[in-house]
Amino acid sequence: MANILVLTPRYPYPIEAGDTLRIYNLCKELSSKHSLTLLSLCNSREDFRQQPDGVFDRIERVYHPKWKSWYQSFKAFLKGEPLQLGYFRSEAFASRTDDLLGEHDLALAHLIRTGQYIKGCSDVPTVLEMTDAFSLNYKRVASLNRWSLKELLYRIEAPRAYRYERSTVYDFDLVSLVSDVDRSFLINEGQKNTEHVGVYTNGIDLESRSFSLPSGLPNMAFIGNMRTVHNQASCDYFIQRILPLVREEVSEATFKIIGSAPESIHKKYEDNPGVQVTGWVDSITEAAGNAFCGIGVMRVGCGLQNKILEYMALGLPVIANEIGVEGIDLNPGTEAWIAESPEEIAALLVDLYQDQDCQTELARAAREFVERHHTWETALRPFVEDVNRLLGKHEK
Repeated sequence: MANILVLTPRYPYPIEAGDTLRIYNLCKELSSKHSLTLLSLCNSREDFRQQPDGVFDRIERVYHPKWKSWYQSFKAFLKGEPLQLGYFRSEAFASRTDDLLGEHDLALAHLIRTGQYIKGCSDVPTVLEMTDAFSLNYKRVASLNRWSLKELLYRIEAPRAYRYERSTVYDFDLVSLVSDVDRSFLINEGQKNTEHVGVYTNGIDLESRSFSLPSGLPNMAFIGNMRTVHNQASCDYFIQRILPLVREEVSEATFKIIGSAPESIHKKYEDNPGVQVTGWVDSITEAAGNAFCGIGVMRVGCGLQNKILEYMALGLPVIANEIGVEGIDLNPGTEAWIAESPEEIAALLVDLYQDQDCQTELARAAREFVERHHTWETALRPFVEDVNRLLGKHEK
């Protein structure tokens, strides 16, 4: 059993977003063989009151107020660095990391935001759980030509993050990504000495996602955190370009947005005919239970869309585009239906709604797919094996 130090840019409890979901399950798989210490940055005192489970044997938190984050971001801006490195830069966190490294056999950093604290460290093996290529997401958001403050920051961040991410992958003994698309974006084909940059897919908790056949009701589900740009852009596109076409054929069709959403999102979307915003729900299974399909039509994003795995586990046939299913090696036409143009997507939705036998076939094939390939244990087994090999080499 090895002692592993885990660094996270925010406290991974409660588990309510894609980034916390992945690092939590990754650590859960590692904890079956190793002892884990969590060192986490927190910009809210509320984080100190969250009660964790037994994945970590030891937990330490460093308070980093938001005013310091914004001050450090401004300094990073002046230096030409990625703003997110500045936002998560803390002298107290750096000092505590240095203290703890000597007590551990391996250090695992979640995202480049904490990777900066162990970058190039030679004392112990280092692992960067990168998950996505942030710069790919920023580049795609910039291509939308939307001009809010957040999109402007993405435009500034995109080239900085791209330069940094492409260079920093060589500063760690193992780098973890969730999709081949992200890996190809950061590494040129044929480039040498990149064997340590691995792709490890995501999983889904099948026990909490009970399977049931589609309801047959004219409801289309979209699961996602509506505080993010990529989910907002996707819902904008669906509501403006696709939903009206569907409602021309199925007048009662409803687009149901399930997930945490600020009040502004409720106001923005619920004025549109056929749109419902649930906000945060206690049970995704229950909230999506009256839908006949799950929508995975994405405008921007990177990595892997967990919502696709959610739909497949729940028994919701998936209608998506190519970006929506990136990183998921499924069979189009059998385990999901894929289209690109609004007209093609709308036609598929109408056809699917009118054919309950097809809904059943897609639902069962999708569930079988995630059972074979996307339990967390199956998905992350190669990562755990690579970490164990890294530890074994270090012992020698």
